[in-house]
Amino acid sequence: MSVKVEETEEKVDHVSRIREQCVNCFKGPNLIKTIVVMACLIIVVYQIITCIQKLTNIPVTTHTHFDFNKTIAYPSVTFCREPPYKHAKLQEYGLSSHPRYTSTWREFNFSAISLDQLWDEITYNADDFFVQYALDSLTDDVELTSSIGFVNGRCYTLTPRIKDSQATKARGYAITLQHTQEDITSSTSILPPGYHVYVHFEKEPYTEVEVYNGGLVDYLYINTGETLDVKLTVNEYVMISDEQNPCSTEPGYSANYCTTLYVWEEVGRQVNCSGPWMNISLQRCDNFRDMRRLISAYINKYINHTCESCPRICRSLLYSAFVVDRQKFYTWDAQTKVWATATSLANLQTQGFLLGLSVIGLIGILGNVWSNMLRPLLCASSAVPPPLSVEVTPRKTRPYSY
Repeated sequence: MSVKVEETEEKVDHVSRIREQCVNCFKGPNLIKTIVVMACLIIVVYQIITCIQKLTNIPVTTHTHFDFNKTIAYPSVTFCREPPYKHAKLQEYGLSSHPRYTSTWREFNFSAISLDQLWDEITYNADDFFVQYALDSLTDDVELTSSIGFVNGRCYTLTPRIKDSQATKARGYAITLQHTQEDITSSTSILPPGYHVYVHFEKEPYTEVEVYNGGLVDYLYINTGETLDVKLTVNEYVMISDEQNPCSTEPGYSANYCTTLYVWEEVGRQVNCSGPWMNISLQRCDNFRDMRRLISAYINKYINHTCESCPRICRSLLYSAFVVDRQKFYTWDAQTKVWATATSLANLQTQGFLLGLSVIGLIGILGNVWSNMLRPLLCASSAVPPPLSVEVTPRKTRPYSY
């Protein structure tokens, strides 16, 4: 029993000793030392917790800075015609207004003409698109390339070959497009005849396939007979690649082309043949059944696909187009079947209105001359006949007999 009592007394003495030391830490000059030490411990613990959180949840850092560039990189501009296919050529081969209508392929003679030759004939070439195009007033400063799609047909892209040092209206793009009478009179599209315009980064070529992780494209639509002045703004985006959101720095890589190739291969694997707009190694479809399956599969895939294997590029430029002036200078006259400027058409309508007023005024003047001058003269020169006397005698009537 004596041993246990001694151990208990030692424990009590030890606890009281620690309590006394803690009390001494807050007495006199030791109070300041204690506060400093506790503050340092709190800061150290906070820094350790912050570092652990950064290791578990990687933060996203946004750094914004302004660069005054000495040169300006103009965007690539892609034009797609509306309607995209030649109506007369489609009817010549027994097809409808657009190849997407699969029922019209039933009577198509696949052995008489290849699909590649057919697409060359039913799509428009560069001469059908452009009257003129230039950058900084020079055609040689622009590279013209074509691409074939199924929905939009053959499209043409203007890519700058130079970097300019000034951003003015006179030194930018100057493009004149054209349409034919056939497009106006026999248009079967939902939209009126015109052009789809896509403004995009030159390293990301245009594609009609929906690209989820790209999307660096601005869109305009130009109706026939319109003139547009467009102002461009550009933003540069630099992405840091990580495991969850990777990006590519490979030269020549394009997320748009990678996604398009994925859709082509998926559709080709499903149908086991390809179309003229698909740049893959499979042979072209050569019968109605395969062509119908190919068109149906492509229409379902080119927007609603599930491509997740094509990361975006780490450095990209986003161009935004703002229409500062849109005017309709030309109007299609259905009676004369010619294009007329809005000014000449207004003048023609005004002249017709004034001509109508002139004819009405001349008739009124002639009527006044006849009633006020000519008619009295003719009446005065003729002989006046003697007055006619008429004697009226009453007639006796006999009463009615009933």
